Amino acid sequence: MKQRKPIELFLSWLPVAGLFLVIFLRFLYLDSNDLAMDEPFTVFFAQADLPALFGMLHYENNPPLFFLLMHFWTGWFGISPVSVRFLSCVFSILTAFMLFKTGKDFFSWKVGLVAAGLFTLSDYHQLFAHEARVYALFALLTTVSMYFFLALTSRPEKKRYMMLLSLINVLLIYSHFFGFFIFLIQGLSVFLIPEYRKTILKFFLVSVLLSLIAYIPYFPIFFSRFFQSAGNGTWVEPPVVSDLYTMVWRYLNAPVVTVAVIFLLTFALIRFILRSRKGMASPESKYIVLAIWFLVPYLLMFLVSFRIPVFLDRYTVFISVGFYLLAAVAINYLVTGLRPFLILVSVLLLMMAITFHPGVDNKRRLKETVSFVSALKHPGTIVIICPPWLEYGFSYHYDPLIFKDYNNLRSLLNQDNIYPVNNHSFLDTNKIKNSTQVLMLEEWASLTDPENTLFKFLDREFRYTKTVTFYQNFKVHRYTR
Repeated sequence: MKQRKPIELFLSWLPVAGLFLVIFLRFLYLDSNDLAMDEPFTVFFAQADLPALFGMLHYENNPPLFFLLMHFWTGWFGISPVSVRFLSCVFSILTAFMLFKTGKDFFSWKVGLVAAGLFTLSDYHQLFAHEARVYALFALLTTVSMYFFLALTSRPEKKRYMMLLSLINVLLIYSHFFGFFIFLIQGLSVFLIPEYRKTILKFFLVSVLLSLIAYIPYFPIFFSRFFQSAGNGTWVEPPVVSDLYTMVWRYLNAPVVTVAVIFLLTFALIRFILRSRKGMASPESKYIVLAIWFLVPYLLMFLVSFRIPVFLDRYTVFISVGFYLLAAVAINYLVTGLRPFLILVSVLLLMMAITFHPGVDNKRRLKETVSFVSALKHPGTIVIICPPWLEYGFSYHYDPLIFKDYNNLRSLLNQDNIYPVNNHSFLDTNKIKNSTQVLMLEEWASLTDPENTLFKFLDREFRYTKTVTFYQNFKVHRYTR
């Protein structure tokens, strides 16, 4: 029996080591961040009964899949930070595996290794793995969908790939509205690449039709949410040109890594153009798919954001996984020898590792903020919360029993003299005037109170004492008699 060389043994065990690494890193510090931002909202409605949950979806900008998964998961395992983030953690681990498999099956094991390595060591995806929101699931379903799309292009005679693509795309658009961008990516690939038009156009159209039929029950909500966002805008700020760079920076942790990867991509493109002019290279269809996957939605979302701002880091999560594969393909194209390839990739991943933070901070100190309010609160105290949706995160850390009573949360808070409000007009001013102290908890109160009516009322009726800021996000303003 022929003995394998050390380098061959090393390479054969590398994917296994990578899988254990991503499992270790993703579960590390899973509960280090406070449950905050949109997480309490997700958990709160996930524990509601199904009629209440589906009723909420008429006003929510995410479809029901993740909420349904969380509904059953929290029913079995509770609402601790580890429990509610566990699913996202698992989804992120599976995405790393699928990135490696996609690279290995359709490009080379080297492409899979680099793409999965960049993903694993990204702060951006570590944060989503530690967040009880849909984005880790969205990244996974995107990667699986593109895997089956590439499988269909490679083996169009295998009808099961068409059916699997239809199923995954249904799950995708039931997880996030931006899942329709995957239809755009795949559709453009089919129509722009002559080879695909000849071999899979019919199968792809059938796949899309099946997915859209399955989405018919949700189309009224989809159009309602779309036209409301188009008419009223979003809270996201319009982009500037530099955001095209800073978004990639988020994918790659630090400027030094970002500049290095952009240089490699640019150099690979220039080399390819020069070789093409000499008749030494022509673009393979699967490489065009990767370019469409990254460039089309990336630039389209950027341009659309000047009208309807949507160019936000979490909204581009489905683009980032395509970017990692594209970067991996560029590196593999530039460096053909195994030893130089391993050296270059080792340096690149080492830079990612040095700039990687397994306990990446979500920069929300909500638990500390609520503890501060609780310590100051006495029987004569009124607590005002603005904007009102902070009530979910506040009650999660203030009193889990109140948080779990999804039918009576607001009334229970009011009974304890805690009032989530949009502005001054929502206050019971007589009750407020009879209090001895007012604590106002706010995070960006100007969203619902642009005229500062709350502050004007409190300044008129009470004596301002102090403001305490918690990591530049939450502010507690104290007023006394």
